[in-house]
Amino acid sequence: MVLEDLIKVREARRNPFIMFFLSILLSSIGIIVAYATFPASASVLSIAFVTVGMMPILYHIFLVEEGEEAKTPGCCTTFLERHFDLILIYSFIFIGLIVSYSFWYVFLPEEVRGSVFEEQEKAVAGIQYLKAELTGNVSQAPSMACSKDAFCWFGFILENNVKVLFLALMMSFVYGVGAIFLIAWNASVIGVVIGKDALSVIAMYSGLGPFSLVASYVHGLVNAIGLVPHGVPELLGYFVGAIAGGIISVAVTKGKHKTNEFEIILKDVAILLLIAFLLLVLGALIEAYLIILS
Repeated sequence: MVLEDLIKVREARRNPFIMFFLSILLSSIGIIVAYATFPASASVLSIAFVTVGMMPILYHIFLVEEGEEAKTPGCCTTFLERHFDLILIYSFIFIGLIVSYSFWYVFLPEEVRGSVFEEQEKAVAGIQYLKAELTGNVSQAPSMACSKDAFCWFGFILENNVKVLFLALMMSFVYGVGAIFLIAWNASVIGVVIGKDALSVIAMYSGLGPFSLVASYVHGLVNAIGLVPHGVPELLGYFVGAIAGGIISVAVTKGKHKTNEFEIILKDVAILLLIAFLLLVLGALIEAYLIILS
């Protein structure tokens, strides 16, 4: 693949910020190609194109990570340090995708936007309806209401977070770096949320003329900072889970499940999953607390 030749593994690990620009490039190309070829399925196909584009370089990064994991086992305090470069790579990919998808949601013509983000729009509507149920604002499901019950919110949020973690782990294990599809999908949904927020305040900046869209887009990005307190530990948990699945997938692919090294890798992966779970617990606690305060 061309991008794999242009961006080497060593360069990506040394300067993970490169992945921010790569994710913007791949997602933009994915949107254009998906809409030009299969407009009715563009909302999902564009995510698939990002996944295919990211797979080669991420797979080769995992090859290096798995090799280091087998050779340099250590105590749990060194795990995040050892995989910090890969966590940064996932983080910059995710941030780049959010910036890209939110940008295109705001600046694409309405008819194109409706096709490119059709499934994401449905997902956002589903999330809003579910929140209405849990706050007791939907009479059809009063038994689901959490209202101001912090423990109820914590349990609900953690249960959903663990499901996403399991999917990230399984997709990485089965498809090597398959969790990138899940990460890209979540980034596209967040991008739609930011885009909707930006378009809702465009009237505030009407006096800026042709720059009104730019100003409203920046407004939406700034408002997205509200997702940071609980979003950071949750996303880190998903990334760590994806790393664990990717490492064990590469180990099996290389036939190390038949060697003594595999036992070392399994122990390290188990600790990585524990770290991922604890991060999700922290994220759920913060989010539940913020919901109660709101």
